[in-house]
Amino acid sequence: MWGKDAELLKKYFLTEQEKDPSFMFEIDADDECQLKRCFWSDLVCRRACGCFGDVVVFDTTLISMKSMPANTPKMIITDQDPAMTKAVAQSLPNTFHRYCSWHILEKFSIYLNTITYRDFYNDFKHCIWESERPEEFERKWASIIKKENLHDNEWLKSIFELRSRWVPAYVNHVFSAGMSSSQRVESSHAFFKRIISKKNLLMDFILRFNRALAHQHHEDLNADHVDINEKPVLKQPLEMEKQMAEIYTRKIFYTFQDELWHSLVTVPQIVSENDTNKMYTVQNCPNGGVPRFQEIPYDKVLDYASCSCKKFKSEGIPCRHILAFLRLFGDIPVPNQYIMKRWTRVAKSQIIYDKEELVDSIMSNEEAAVIVNDALQSLVDQFKSIGGSTKSGGISEKGGNVNDTTLEDPSQVRAKACGRRLKGEKEKATNAAKYRGRRCNGCGKIDQAHDKRSYPILNKW
Repeated sequence: MWGKDAELLKKYFLTEQEKDPSFMFEIDADDECQLKRCFWSDLVCRRACGCFGDVVVFDTTLISMKSMPANTPKMIITDQDPAMTKAVAQSLPNTFHRYCSWHILEKFSIYLNTITYRDFYNDFKHCIWESERPEEFERKWASIIKKENLHDNEWLKSIFELRSRWVPAYVNHVFSAGMSSSQRVESSHAFFKRIISKKNLLMDFILRFNRALAHQHHEDLNADHVDINEKPVLKQPLEMEKQMAEIYTRKIFYTFQDELWHSLVTVPQIVSENDTNKMYTVQNCPNGGVPRFQEIPYDKVLDYASCSCKKFKSEGIPCRHILAFLRLFGDIPVPNQYIMKRWTRVAKSQIIYDKEELVDSIMSNEEAAVIVNDALQSLVDQFKSIGGSTKSGGISEKGGNVNDTTLEDPSQVRAKACGRRLKGEKEKATNAAKYRGRRCNGCGKIDQAHDKRSYPILNKW
């Protein structure tokens, strides 16, 4: 209903909150009580964020991050939008902000001339993805710049200055769940676009969005069912493989199994030792290329080994080098410090601390639940007396109660990345050069007014 859309949305949120106390929402309005933006979440979404919110991907303009989980993410991945950069720095000062690699690589074809792009783009990609250490990346990058005399390319200078935010060699020390770009979010957008249109009213959007979310939740339940009831195929009679087949989800297990398989041809060599540490090296030749040496420092006191490839730090799955080191101790299971809970079948079975309540998915004792709820309510009352109302539902900018406010519909705006992308003159000329016109199969010439059927010489016959 045009003119009443925002008010209907507000009433819908209030109704949902009455039915489910764990449902929360925030509405932000301007001075004229016109809806600017809103946020809502239920218990299922917040539990998922609590379990898997250590890495967050954004690909739209970031305005407010006050609805983030209590445990802030280790890494957030965005494009190079200045508003995002500023908002992340202010709202998540302890979170590593990484720029989307895919967005940067897409711009090479725009900022390099056609010949340079054709001849050197693969060299740039190899430099970016195959360099394991910052000094290796810088050496290869400088070599390419010198070879093609690209010292004056301002865009290349700018992304090189930002290398600590997007090049894997600089960011793999922070856990990223194996993600390097926001393309995964864009695949989710493709899913939602099938059922959501920009012509939808707010309430249409909410209802369609909920159906889509329910569909994704159903897919998650199907995956959980497969993990519990279907056993993966084992390749080797190793204790590690049998152990992790029972612990990891099916998808993660096959990634682990591939690393374990490659560890069979990996032999660590000890190069130094003292009272507290040992240093091992491993030689391997990726894809039959130049031999590489990985370093495996082992701390005797902590009984912990790391690897210079940083796969475990960035992806949370033990690399083949660490697995080869562990096999030096015999056919043993994987120690607990190398098993990240977020990749296991029981990742969702943990205590989640929420803004207003404590959700314990494994709590079954009714008396204990009453004690927890009473204690939590006492804390909420104390917070209210100190900092004002904490009720999830209101006009956040004014601080008034949403029940006392008549909400006006928002103004229509052009969203970021909406519509066709504006192309520069260089890109237009490049695209025009690719189109060569229609070929006549009679004379073989391009961009002719005739075709084979109307070719004059053939028609004489």
